[in-house]
Amino acid sequence: MKIAVASNGLDVAQTFAQCQNFSYYATHSYHISATQNIPAQGSTPEEYAELLGRIGVETLLAGEVTPAATEAFQNAGIQLIAGISGRATDAARAYVAQRAAELDSSEEEED
Repeated sequence: MKIAVASNGLDVAQTFAQCQNFSYYATHSYHISATQNIPAQGSTPEEYAELLGRIGVETLLAGEVTPAATEAFQNAGIQLIAGISGRATDAARAYVAQRAAELDSSEEEED
């Protein structure tokens, strides 16, 4: 799983439109295995969605998001989760842990 967090330095950006970078996280077996900082260069939401889609991002975590950004990421097939705050790394770890718990729960239901 590959996720990104719209960030300002180490923190989740309060508003997506003003993020300075994307903190990128690759996971393996529901553990973060690689991180990278991708500078945001004043592009449109569509350009950001295209960029993140090219590197395989499946989910973007962000603070406040405009309807235009929501639509751009939906059109690119990237899940957008808004209303996130705090440290970018903490947000990514919490999301990965939540996904792992959901997987464990669905496996128990199948048994």
